[in-house]
Amino acid sequence: MARNITVRPFRRLTQAELDAFLEKAANILRGNVDHSEFRGYVFALLFFKRISDVYIEEVRKLTAQLGDETLAKDPKMHNFVVPDGSLWDIAARQSRNQVGTTLNEAMIAIERANQPKFDGILTSGVDFNDAEKLPRDKLINLINHFSSQIFDRAHVTDDVLGNAYEYLIRNFASRAGKSSGEFYTPKEVAYLMSEIVEPQPGQSICDWASGSGGLLLQCRNYVTRQCKDPDRLLLYAQESNLSTYNISRINMILHGVKSWEHRHQDSLRNPLHVDDGKKLLKFDRIVMNPPFSLEDWGYDDFQGGDPFGRFGYGMPPRNNGDYAWLEHVLKSLKDTGKAIVVMSQGVLFRGQPEQTEEDDGRNQSADAEYVIREGFIKADAIECVIVLPSKLFYGNTVPGCLIIMNKNKPPERKNKILMIWASRNFQNANPQNILRPSDLMRILVPWRAFGDLDLARRLVSIHEEKLVQEEELERQRRLKDIEDAYAPILEPLETLTLELSRLETSNWQSNGYSRKSEQVIRIRELKRSVKELGKIQGERNAAEDEVNSHANQEIAHIHEAATDLLSICSDPNLANRYFSVVDINELSPNEYNLNMSRYVDTYDEREEYIPLPDAANLLQESERRRSEAMRRVSLALGACNYDEV
Repeated sequence: MARNITVRPFRRLTQAELDAFLEKAANILRGNVDHSEFRGYVFALLFFKRISDVYIEEVRKLTAQLGDETLAKDPKMHNFVVPDGSLWDIAARQSRNQVGTTLNEAMIAIERANQPKFDGILTSGVDFNDAEKLPRDKLINLINHFSSQIFDRAHVTDDVLGNAYEYLIRNFASRAGKSSGEFYTPKEVAYLMSEIVEPQPGQSICDWASGSGGLLLQCRNYVTRQCKDPDRLLLYAQESNLSTYNISRINMILHGVKSWEHRHQDSLRNPLHVDDGKKLLKFDRIVMNPPFSLEDWGYDDFQGGDPFGRFGYGMPPRNNGDYAWLEHVLKSLKDTGKAIVVMSQGVLFRGQPEQTEEDDGRNQSADAEYVIREGFIKADAIECVIVLPSKLFYGNTVPGCLIIMNKNKPPERKNKILMIWASRNFQNANPQNILRPSDLMRILVPWRAFGDLDLARRLVSIHEEKLVQEEELERQRRLKDIEDAYAPILEPLETLTLELSRLETSNWQSNGYSRKSEQVIRIRELKRSVKELGKIQGERNAAEDEVNSHANQEIAHIHEAATDLLSICSDPNLANRYFSVVDINELSPNEYNLNMSRYVDTYDEREEYIPLPDAANLLQESERRRSEAMRRVSLALGACNYDEV
């Protein structure tokens, strides 16, 4: 009889397993060196392994279909090609002394075979022969680790790999120290930013400090959530760090982005998205998380004037580039455009107005940042300020804020600025705090209501339903991911279990065996198979339980936040602890200071109000108790036998 012996199969990885696999790749690099030194190597190796395995998979399938391997390798048949001598398995089998050279040569060959799409994507800033930057032991361990898993589409789908790549980016950001602030924007913050600017198909979206590209990808995700075509977004990006620039290009490719305009240069010193007249291109939407308070932003380069005319509201200070970025953004917005920028909270209040002898007993010119902020406010360019919790951004514990600029405010929002204090609600995590979906709802409802409490209450149920639906969709996506990975392997379990039960309860002759020993052997085989498949079933059950537990927890938080928001938006005094609409005329007496505590009741610690007569009675009672305590101490001291002491 046929014997189907089931051993532990090599199956497709689930999202959680691939995330863990890539996290282990990052762990291989643990040591005293800043992880930002390593990340370019890891991302290049992962991308190399992926395209090599996918290319082999495509050639194998085309050869089976066409019956001609030469034709199956025709570059016209593929989105990218890998030359025969540059496949992963060839490079990975090299000796310790040759592996660095072979990797460099293979990646150069791949770039040449896929020009211009892959120009510099694997080689710029990466030298696998540089043992000082990447010690040879770590390189060998990384190669062995990636070689242990097949990365073709049969084992790792595009969506799963794209999500895992972002997970790896986040993992590196958490370890990368101070440099990570200009490298990665937490996915939750990026989601929030896309929901606020609401990009639409056909619009141009730019990120002038694109980092790993996450903000632009979230804009695509927003369009997808609206059941529209994300490929109709016109994406533009510029990034100064070469390694990060290549990481973002890989990120776009792995997420299936068909086209985007991506440049490598410093956007303040040398913006490259310009028209034929060398003027800045103007965009419908701008999303950005530039480095906080950049000291060397290029002040000296513009002493003779800025050829792009960006500093019309004033020249930013020499040692802080925050307002250089904000003026750059405003200059590159269309007249109907909207932007959202992550900033340090210093932009809200830094700088002093002009002082005179009459005003302050001394003469002092207005500070540069004060002048620029005043100009922004008088031009009605700022629509909203959102103060975020601390420790959201990697490598920076300073609480940031979101500045929303709109050149085409609706009439009811003109000459008004919405202030949202969003620092109270978040998940306390290590090393960074996290904004949960429920926390994002606490921001999006006030943003969309813009001070209208009746509208806010109506929006609560809409946002609650939308977020629960998104959480359920994510639950189903993750469960399907598990189903697709495990179901083909577990399919024989029921049949094998039934066969085992039948053989154990009947004799060998009735089961068609010529000898009892044959049945005994078959029972042993079945027990091994059922036991192994039972373990795999247990893994599947545990994975599904984890997904359901997480989803249930997030949905409970959403319902809790919705109930809380309804209470907040039913009481103007309570609402003022979270958000407030400020008329521009209120800002002039406050010297155009946008510090949140001036307009929103941000204090969490409140002293209990006690009427004056009650306070006097409490004071008298306290004095009586003090006098009684002193009397008892005196009596006790008088009763002591000091000779014994």
